[in-house]
Amino acid sequence: MLCSTVAASSLEKRAPKKTAAFDATVKLLVKEQAHVVVKAFADVCTDADINKAISTNVRVQITDKLGLVDIDFGVGAKVNTAIKTSIKTVIKAEVDAEIKAEFTKTLNANIAAIIIKRCPNLDAASIRLQAKHIVSEAAKLTIKASIKISAKVQAKIQAKVKAAVELQVKKLSVDFILLKIKVSGDAAVSASLGLKFKAAVDLCIKACASIQAKQVSKIRAICAAK
Repeated sequence: MLCSTVAASSLEKRAPKKTAAFDATVKLLVKEQAHVVVKAFADVCTDADINKAISTNVRVQITDKLGLVDIDFGVGAKVNTAIKTSIKTVIKAEVDAEIKAEFTKTLNANIAAIIIKRCPNLDAASIRLQAKHIVSEAAKLTIKASIKISAKVQAKIQAKVKAAVELQVKKLSVDFILLKIKVSGDAAVSASLGLKFKAAVDLCIKACASIQAKQVSKIRAICAAK
């Protein structure tokens, strides 16, 4: 017991303190890598893209208590619009949720781990020397996360859309005192949207490649000033 206590104490003493160069480098990479992923998925998941990919088949019936009316008075078009809006919201929320779960939630810790592995002492000179390797590892982390995000969103989209439609159908079907509004139908998302999410991965790869040299320069400048 005494030995383990002493060992733990020794490890704590040997643990390097965070430096200004380390903190600034983590902050820079977290900000820029997060921007890469968020922008890539936003660029391929626009309202126009989602509208093209969504097809709805919604029917609205409005009847009085005697069953004398059986038309929708143009309500069907409004319901279709409401359902499409709901689906867009659901899809974007799912993308945001997966980006957070697979990337941004742990990004700070992961970037810090990359630097610590390369530069155990966290000193500016070491970080400056290892800048290329650190940036390269950050890019790999980003691309790997984008692949997971794309796959998970694609796997969940159909079920999310179905749930969104069912919720809207239930919400819009109303039984008034004199009139009854019955909404039924379904919606589907075409495979083209899945291809868009796959394209987000390619955008991440290109973006990471395009900013690596600048990131190395920025890190070296940070370390030179600390």
